[in-house]
Amino acid sequence: MSAFGYDYFTDHYGADRERAVRLLHYQGLRGAGGEYAYEVLNLVNGRRTAQDIRDAVSSTYGPIPLALVVEYLRALASIRIIEVLK
Repeated sequence: MSAFGYDYFTDHYGADRERAVRLLHYQGLRGAGGEYAYEVLNLVNGRRTAQDIRDAVSSTYGPIPLALVVEYLRALASIRIIEVLK
């Protein structure tokens, strides 16, 4: 969500709040926060659950706690990047 020096997430969520999003600072076995965040967002399709997304990302970059994925998804939903389906 960033290009040419502009970061949409930071601009809409806020820099202070962004620093508190643990997934963005997570270091996994084969990836770091930005890579996890990129893949989490790419996997959102309206059918996958947070657990499905966590499992897919974990298979690529290494294990990550579900709570970090859920926290990031909620942050995305709060700025209307995604919509949470009930």
